[in-house]
Amino acid sequence: MQLARFWSKVESTAQTPAGKSVPFACWRGSAHSAADANRLAREAAERMAARISNGEWFPQRYAYPGRLLREEVLQEIHGAHGDVEAALTRNAYGAEVLNAGRLLFIDVDLPSPSAGALAANLLGRLAGALLGSRSAALPADPLEAAHVKRRQWLAEHPQWGMRIYRTRSGLRYLVTHALFEPGGAEAEAAMQFLGCDPAYLQLCRSQKSFRARLTPKPWRCGADRPAGRFPFEGPAEQEQMAAWRAEYEVACQPYASCALLEVCGNRQIHPAVPALLNLHDERSRAESGLPLA
Repeated sequence: MQLARFWSKVESTAQTPAGKSVPFACWRGSAHSAADANRLAREAAERMAARISNGEWFPQRYAYPGRLLREEVLQEIHGAHGDVEAALTRNAYGAEVLNAGRLLFIDVDLPSPSAGALAANLLGRLAGALLGSRSAALPADPLEAAHVKRRQWLAEHPQWGMRIYRTRSGLRYLVTHALFEPGGAEAEAAMQFLGCDPAYLQLCRSQKSFRARLTPKPWRCGADRPAGRFPFEGPAEQEQMAAWRAEYEVACQPYASCALLEVCGNRQIHPAVPALLNLHDERSRAESGLPLA
């Protein structure tokens, strides 16, 4: 897992090819020391200055393997041998996230079905009924299509066990029969087949962990985004964040982040899974029946 305990910020200015002055800042984190974080920040600032001078775009957020996310570590969860197997962090917009070193989460975002797609699906079903053909009745509803793909995966991989959750914008699969390596061939084959968001897949590779949001997105539960961002620069920013967090936690109470739909496939659970599974379900309020946010 990639977790930073030390952070450093370097501010600088560079000139574009047209002569425009561009101020910028680079934050970098390190698991080892403040000095190492500062070295990484200085090196990143040098690279950024060179990009600006060459007229290049700012890099994508997850473009570089090993770049650590600017997230506050709220809790580390240690395994039987004392190593960190998971951590709770707070992301850029304030939600709590479970970062698991080997417990596979697969998030699948689903588009809302269009009226045209639903009409085509209805016509296909009618045609299939009239012609006696089941091939014409392929699901047009994205949720139904996702369930078809998941059932196909489990039919072809009977050793797999999953818990299926509904999220506000899609589905979340928690794989229970085994542990997996982020970026490994087996995990990525499943993620790609099941329709995982490519940005999430790349993030798992980069951070060497699988991630699941545990608390609602602020704007979905009537809360503002936090004004500042970790690491906090001075007591004023820390106090501001503490006040925001208190309001956010109240706003979260009527909502859940996901809802358990089904347990399917192999029911034998890997011994390392239950503790994190229970943490996920408790913090996300997966069996509360509350609205999703």
